[in-house]
Amino acid sequence: MVTAGIYARISSDPDGTRLGVERQITDCEALADRLGWKVADTYIDNDISAWSGSTRPEYRRMLDDLKNRVIDGVLVWHPDRLHRHPRELEELITLVEDVGGVRIETVTAGDFDLSTSAGRSIARIVGAIARKDSDDASTRLRRKHAELAAAGKVAGGGPRPFGYTQDRLQVVAEEAAVIR
Repeated sequence: MVTAGIYARISSDPDGTRLGVERQITDCEALADRLGWKVADTYIDNDISAWSGSTRPEYRRMLDDLKNRVIDGVLVWHPDRLHRHPRELEELITLVEDVGGVRIETVTAGDFDLSTSAGRSIARIVGAIARKDSDDASTRLRRKHAELAAAGKVAGGGPRPFGYTQDRLQVVAEEAAVIR
């Protein structure tokens, strides 16, 4: 029987609801049941982008557990939840080759057999597409922010910046004094 870890990640959860990662976990648990795998641990990087290069502590812990044979399988909703950078995929491939016997199953894309040349090639192609998708989204967002700035508008989203009202247009005197 495969002893698996579930890895769940979502890039943005500004309200801290964890709804995105909880959906991923639920689907991965159902996949584990279908496969007859035992889930040993769940690794959650909530509100952490893989594209930005931010440290993902739970992803690192999962890799350590694979290396130390605490788990020998990974369940993930989609391959792009694992990585958005080719170098991260290559690190995972090297680990799988070194450890041997690691199984990776996804809810949406089936299994990823990183122990074979064909499996590694498919993973690299899927990874390249995921990276392009992230790069394109970033380009669109930067363009949107430039357009808003040129029009004298403020980009919204995220929590209220300390020192400003929610609309980001008025200074909150008490908070501004603290900043000064």
